[in-house]
Amino acid sequence: MNTLIADKEVSLAELSSVAQTDASHKIRTNQGLESQLAYVRQTKADHGYSKAIARLFDLVMSYIDDAEKAARNGRKAVWMAGGAWSPLYYAADTIPISINELGRLGSSDAMFVAEDYFQLPKESCSMVGAVLGEFYLRLGRTVKRMAVYNAQCEPLNLAWELLRDEGFDIFRVEAINRPNTADTKDRLDGLEAFLEQELKDLNQWLVDRPIDEDRLRVEIQRTNRILRKVRRIMSLRIENPLYIRSLASMYLLIGSAHYFGKPDEYENVLDTLIDELEHSPLIPLPRGKIVPLAWSGGRGQEFGVYKAIDDSGGAILSWHTPDPWLTDIDESLPPLKGYVRHIVSGRRGGSQQERLEQIERSLAKYGGVKGILSYGYVGCSRGGSGREYQRIYFQKRNIPSIALEGTFQVGPPSGQLLTRVRAFIEMLS
Repeated sequence: MNTLIADKEVSLAELSSVAQTDASHKIRTNQGLESQLAYVRQTKADHGYSKAIARLFDLVMSYIDDAEKAARNGRKAVWMAGGAWSPLYYAADTIPISINELGRLGSSDAMFVAEDYFQLPKESCSMVGAVLGEFYLRLGRTVKRMAVYNAQCEPLNLAWELLRDEGFDIFRVEAINRPNTADTKDRLDGLEAFLEQELKDLNQWLVDRPIDEDRLRVEIQRTNRILRKVRRIMSLRIENPLYIRSLASMYLLIGSAHYFGKPDEYENVLDTLIDELEHSPLIPLPRGKIVPLAWSGGRGQEFGVYKAIDDSGGAILSWHTPDPWLTDIDESLPPLKGYVRHIVSGRRGGSQQERLEQIERSLAKYGGVKGILSYGYVGCSRGGSGREYQRIYFQKRNIPSIALEGTFQVGPPSGQLLTRVRAFIEMLS
C-alpha cells in the first residue's frame, strides 16, 4: 500500500507538469484509460479564443491543491459535501473544499485502494469507493476536517465513519428535505427552525464562535450577484451555443456553488465571459444547427459523454444538477433566515415533483430544449427510481428523455453509453 501511495504522488506531479507544458499530450492513468484531466486540458485548448474559459479551467485545475496549500499556510479550509453551505463557510473565513471535485480529477488508483485497504466488494457503489480511495491516498497532505450532509447518500454515511477511523474530524449536518409539494406552515416552520440550529452548530464547529450575520449578509449578496451573472451567461449562450462547450458550461455552474475557493477570481471570470459573449462573433455550427438539450441528475465524471454530445451536434443549454444557479437567496429576510429558507425551499431539495416542474419551466426559457439527458451512477437505487419518475413525467408531456448510467471513478465512458447518447441526439436531429 505504501508503494501505491508513493506511486500516486509521483503520478499527480507528472500529470500536473505535463498539463502545464504540453497541451496536446494525451494523459493516461495507470491502467491505460484516458483521464478526466486529459478532457479538461483538451477542452481548454478547444476554447483558445476565450481568455475567460482558460482562466476558468485554471481555477478548476488549481482548486484542491491551492486550498490544501492555503490550509498548510494557516488559512482555515474544510472539506464540504454539498455547495449549499458555501456562504456560511466564507462568512466564517473558511475555504470550502468540494468533495466531488476531488473525485472528479482523481486517479484510477483510488478504486484499487478501496478494494484492497477498505475491502469494498467490486459491486459496491463506485462513488463510495472513489471517495474513500482518494482520501486515503491524500492522508499525509490534505485537510482532515469535513462537513457532510446525511441526506446525500446512505452508503456514503458509512464511508464517512471509515474516514473517521483514519483520523478525519467529521461534522454531520442532519437531513432537511421537503418531500411534500404542499407543506403546512407549521411543518415548514419546523424544518427551518431545525436547519437553523444545524447551521449554528456547523458554524460553531468551523470556527468556534456564533454566526456573524453581517458577514453572512455580505456573502449572500455575493452569491446572488454571482448567480445573476451565471444566468446572464446561460441566456447569452442560447444565441451562441458553441462559444461555451458542454464540459466548460458544467464547470461554470459548478463554480457557482463554491467559486473554486477563489471568489474574486471566479467572479472576474464571469465578468470577462459576459463581455466576450456580448461582443464576440458567433461560433459557426458545423452542421448548420444544433440540438438543444437539458441535463438532469448527477453532473457525471465521464467527460467523454460531454465530448460525444458536442461532436454529435448537441448542446446542453439547460442544466439541472445540484448547483443552485436558478434561484436567489431572499435578501429581504434576516440573513440566516433567508439562507435557511433558500436551502429548505428554494433549491427544491427532496421534492421530486417541484424539481420536475422547475425543469419543465426552464426548457423553453433556455434554448427550446428538444430532449433531456438524465444521468446517474450505476448501483444508486435512489437515483434509479428518480430517473424513472422523471421519464414518466416528461413522457406525459411528449418531451423525449433518456436515462444514462455511468461510473463515479476516473475513466472513459463505456462504448454502449456513448452509442446511446449519439443515437438519442440523432433521433432528435
